[in-house]
Amino acid sequence: MEISSTNVKVEMGAGMPMHYKLANVLSIVVSGVIAVAVTAVLADGMSVIKLKDAQDLPIITNRSYDSSKYGTGMGIHHRADELLGPTYGIGLHHDQSGRGWTRIGGKHTLSYLEWNLGGPVGTEQHERGIAVIAGALNSVAATDDIKHPVPFLECNALQAAGLSAMSLGFIADAVAIVMIIFHTAAVAGLLDAKMVQPVAGLVWTVLVIGFLVVNLLAVGIFTATWTCHNTIIPSIRISDHFDFNYGFPFAIAGYISALLVLAVTAGFNTPDKPKGPGISAGVLVLGIVVYVIGTVSVAAGNSSFDSKTPIDDNINICAGQKPKGLNPGDHYFDDMACMKDGVIQTLEQAGGNVTAGFVGGLMAGDRVPITVPYSQTDLCPVNVHWHLGAEHYSAGQFDEYGTGPVEDGGNSSLPDGYCHEGDDGSRRRLREGERRGLAGSCTRLGFRCRAHDFTDPKFTNTFNWQHCVDMKVGETYEIHWPHSAAGACGTKWQYQEPFYDGVFCKDGIIKVAPLNTYEKIGVQSQTFVVVNDEAYYEPNLMAGMLTGASPVTGQPARAADMAMYTGSTTGTLRNNAKCSRYAPITWQVDRTCHMVSASSFDKLCQDMKANLANGGDDMSGDYYPHGARTLVAPHLTANNQQS
Repeated sequence: MEISSTNVKVEMGAGMPMHYKLANVLSIVVSGVIAVAVTAVLADGMSVIKLKDAQDLPIITNRSYDSSKYGTGMGIHHRADELLGPTYGIGLHHDQSGRGWTRIGGKHTLSYLEWNLGGPVGTEQHERGIAVIAGALNSVAATDDIKHPVPFLECNALQAAGLSAMSLGFIADAVAIVMIIFHTAAVAGLLDAKMVQPVAGLVWTVLVIGFLVVNLLAVGIFTATWTCHNTIIPSIRISDHFDFNYGFPFAIAGYISALLVLAVTAGFNTPDKPKGPGISAGVLVLGIVVYVIGTVSVAAGNSSFDSKTPIDDNINICAGQKPKGLNPGDHYFDDMACMKDGVIQTLEQAGGNVTAGFVGGLMAGDRVPITVPYSQTDLCPVNVHWHLGAEHYSAGQFDEYGTGPVEDGGNSSLPDGYCHEGDDGSRRRLREGERRGLAGSCTRLGFRCRAHDFTDPKFTNTFNWQHCVDMKVGETYEIHWPHSAAGACGTKWQYQEPFYDGVFCKDGIIKVAPLNTYEKIGVQSQTFVVVNDEAYYEPNLMAGMLTGASPVTGQPARAADMAMYTGSTTGTLRNNAKCSRYAPITWQVDRTCHMVSASSFDKLCQDMKANLANGGDDMSGDYYPHGARTLVAPHLTANNQQS
């Protein structure tokens, strides 16, 4: 029998419809992209999450181990960046240091160190162990011994979730490579075209489900509160301390890509007539709906859309919040030289000359002080304290011609370094410098009001002080009411000492970049002469600056002549050579000196004591007058003073 060559047909790839070829080519491309993306996420130790900026980070350690419990510098009061480093991140397989989900840095877990250095939780030995860990924590962090944090902290459920996500990543990588081979073989005609669609449909369905699970895990891990087996960081919510890195967008893209290929496979990857775009569109819509419902449900289940759960009301959430730096060890907020080589090194300072018409010499640029009452903003008072004499200068009100009690043998105007001694000599009252451990220092006297009258008994009659310390009738005091939008407003922790803790109480509100300190921090300032006359009684000096007419006398109008400018924190540690880095903040200063009764001040100190009695912070560090800063030189004073 004669066989003609014309009867022989080569089937390999021949005669395949274009829609079948294009569907498989698309599958090859997507499989390759998925393989590359998943490999990158697995290989990069920062691919999934990275630490937020330091200024947005809350304290991660147990607030009950704060420094106030153990003494300055001995407590545990740390942000995540202070323990892990400012650029720390975690990938799907390992962290930035190269350690995986099961490798414990430093060989021992934190709970073991607590037990080994101290004893069982709740015992006195355990408390001593915490103090030891507090002293060593910074050096341990610096030597990289606490990375990877999940196994070190024994967050076991979080560790299991992370390992699950990592395993799914490896599976997706392997399946993507297999599908490259599978669809390449399909295009080459090496596979029965009729079996390509069901097999591909099954595998891509599994991939879609796998990517969905990875996404749900990512959302769940990120938003859940995870319990850890130690008392120093007993729980952690990833979203409070970390931001998603590119790994999560890659996971979303992986899901969408796999869903797209599944839709194309269902509608077009067949050697027969395609089933059409209707089926493909249906698969896409269904997949997107399932994704949205799933991710929203997981996030909602972790209370992501609820208001934040309030912290234990018995823990001072503001304690230790005074910032030392923007990043670990940078000491950004340390005082600094105001000038170097004749060039100003700092931002605008306070207290300055607030005389109407005065213009400072430091260009404040677009920084404008808050010009409405703080009560009309989101700021609330977080502290009240006062200075001996006025730190600000108001010509004709409190200036170099002001007078006060005779303390130095006849001079009514006293030089720098004035020390406020006890009235009757029976005991030597503590000086501010000695309170702070600065031997030989004195409470510096600022400017005095011109209101003192030696012939009027209300300026000279003594008062029996019950609550305030080192106060004297006839003396001038400038009261400051620091306000902040980051304060614990409306809670028992609203008022804090030191005031920095109250100002910076809540994280993520006050920022250096972009700069908003002068919009979120403000101080009210009002200067008084203390008189022994109940006609000048003010019952609530703790609440803030006195405004309007006096409810007792009906006049004069209080805080009617105001100066508003941007400056810094004050105090005797700063002068025209050493400047404060806590700047710029808004100052609203009453230019007028007022009289107030000694009983008003004593009631203020009584109210401050009540703050502690009612469960709030101890304000005893502010029961006495602080020293006054040297008047800020014009070249360090902002040029934006408004009236």
